[in-house]
Amino acid sequence: MLFQDWLSLAAICILGAFSPGPSLMVILSITASNGRKAGFFSSFGHGLGVFIYALLSATGLSIILNAYSQLLILVQFLGALFLLYIGIRTIRSLFLTTADSSKVSSKNMMPNRFIDGFLIAIFNPKIAAFFLSLFSQFLIVGQTFVIHLGMALLAGTIDTIAYIAMVTLASTSIMLKFLSTYKKSVEASFGLLLIMLSISLSFKIIMN
Repeated sequence: MLFQDWLSLAAICILGAFSPGPSLMVILSITASNGRKAGFFSSFGHGLGVFIYALLSATGLSIILNAYSQLLILVQFLGALFLLYIGIRTIRSLFLTTADSSKVSSKNMMPNRFIDGFLIAIFNPKIAAFFLSLFSQFLIVGQTFVIHLGMALLAGTIDTIAYIAMVTLASTSIMLKFLSTYKKSVEASFGLLLIMLSISLSFKIIMN
């Protein structure tokens, strides 16, 4: 790949990372519910998921998914179900007592948020479609695995930095003051939006 190809790939990855979608909803929901550190952990998990998706796409996943379209539909359904799970969990957290809440937050909080970020990346149909279409523009016959690995690392790194930046902005002093005042309303809104998004995606999959 030429230098300008790498620049083009980076620019597209930046636009993709900052575009609104299920992943952003989940990570902002985690940040609003559990704080900046949890948001950072979910960002790192999401970046790892994007790296894996990008690497698989570059090394031939698109061929498999095109041959077995049912597999892509399964991934899309799993993504919708995961969004539903996060939405219900967010709503449920509103009804936990203070003791229950502190118990949940102290037990494997950060590893669990890392896993949340990773899973929403893996099961996000938008990311699947993005990389399957994006990398087809940059792949040529005879490319080495090192090139594919570099493309995946670029995508994963950009994604992680982008989400860390958005988590940082969402947890500034002004936002934290807002969240402390309207915490339950914000969490309820995120939970309902995630549930509605899950239903919308499921309906879209069924109709297609």
